[in-house]
Amino acid sequence: MQRIFFYKWPALFCVLVFCLIFVGCNKEPVGPTEPDPVPPGSFMTMADFRALYPGSGDFAVPVGTKKIRGVVISNNANEAAGNYRVQDESGAGIYLYARLGSPVYPLGTILEIDAAATSPATPNGVLILFNGDLELKDVQITKVTPVAGTLDIAPRVTTAAQLNANKDLWASTLVKLNDVVITKEGNPASTGQNYRITDATGSVVSFVRNTSGIVMPEGGAASITGHLSIFNSTAQITIRSLADVVNGGQVIVNNGIVFGASPYLINFNNLSSGLPAGVSVVTGATSANAGATASLLSTPNTNIWNRTGSGFKNFASATGLTMGADSAAQVNHSNRALGIRQTASFGDPGGAFVFQVNNTTGKSNLKMEFLLQSLDTSTAVGRTTTWSVDYAVGDNPTSFTTVAATGTMTTGNKVFSSNLITVDFPAALNNQSQKIWIRILTTTATTGSGSRSSTAIDDVKFLWN
Repeated sequence: MQRIFFYKWPALFCVLVFCLIFVGCNKEPVGPTEPDPVPPGSFMTMADFRALYPGSGDFAVPVGTKKIRGVVISNNANEAAGNYRVQDESGAGIYLYARLGSPVYPLGTILEIDAAATSPATPNGVLILFNGDLELKDVQITKVTPVAGTLDIAPRVTTAAQLNANKDLWASTLVKLNDVVITKEGNPASTGQNYRITDATGSVVSFVRNTSGIVMPEGGAASITGHLSIFNSTAQITIRSLADVVNGGQVIVNNGIVFGASPYLINFNNLSSGLPAGVSVVTGATSANAGATASLLSTPNTNIWNRTGSGFKNFASATGLTMGADSAAQVNHSNRALGIRQTASFGDPGGAFVFQVNNTTGKSNLKMEFLLQSLDTSTAVGRTTTWSVDYAVGDNPTSFTTVAATGTMTTGNKVFSSNLITVDFPAALNNQSQKIWIRILTTTATTGSGSRSSTAIDDVKFLWN
């Protein structure tokens, strides 16, 4: 036994020395030095946080309640001061009313919010129903912490009917409605303007604040995105910027043109009763924009050729009248024409006469003829307007194609004329099952100096095989 111990002792001694040297030399920490990631269980989802509210009254967030974290989905310029909408990945959000003196939290800011009371006697965040919307208020400024990073929230694609049915569940979250019509509702208030957003299932309100600088385009839109809010039990959608309205201001025509037997003629002789089926007038038209719906001044006695007030008008046609026709002759003239008086702020450029054809199923070689009339010969009319014709296909076109037209396509500069214009459309419009949009428009500014002319179109004729 003594001999065995004697031979093993040097080996054990060497191992012991090696370990002491290794421990003594390894002074640097092993692994990452930054703080550990926040455990997922450190936060409560917005959905669970909303579920804390008992349904009425003021509810102090209890001691020990976990933090919530989400991204600001509202633009403070289009909200009342101190109001923010914060949403997380759970698909739920909260209406945060920040304390006076809090910083401004820009759109896209990620916030960590510790709303829990510090003790039963020291409340912090309070949940209430404000005008029917679940609101978190009174959280101490130091317990609302912006943090670095990004959090992308995809809007919930839904309908107006679903928004109204789920407003309490979806409040303070991003939503998106497709294929809507935007109409101004009532007179503007001191703080902003209400709009009605309508789709095939119903409607909701959108309130746009004056401070936002946003003017909502009336007419159709491919989509509108914003956060859902509640005001006095009414669902509202609040946009963040004009970019939330996609292809806004589209022309809305309830009854399009139905081609029966060729030719199809529109003579405008009944403009006192409104525009013919499938015909509309717009401003702001470009090759990439359908334009914004405008209205027709339909009363003949206010629409004399040399009246300089802007607008789309029910003019006397040049057909059957001479350049010197007086006001009485124009008012009593039964042959009418659809016209526009451009001004610096109206239709120069972008004024357009629009024709919506339901389809060209079974039809080919579509052509159009019309009279382009220059009506005002006042000495002050020194500007020339150049017109063009274009087309597009589909319900919500965002690209229009110019097509060649034969005839004099200018009006103004003291000229009195009625020129026949002919257009041959390409094969792209043959046998189309979709809507077709055809526009007579001005896409370039008038040239020259002085006043702009009164221009009209008359006797529009569509022909096909």
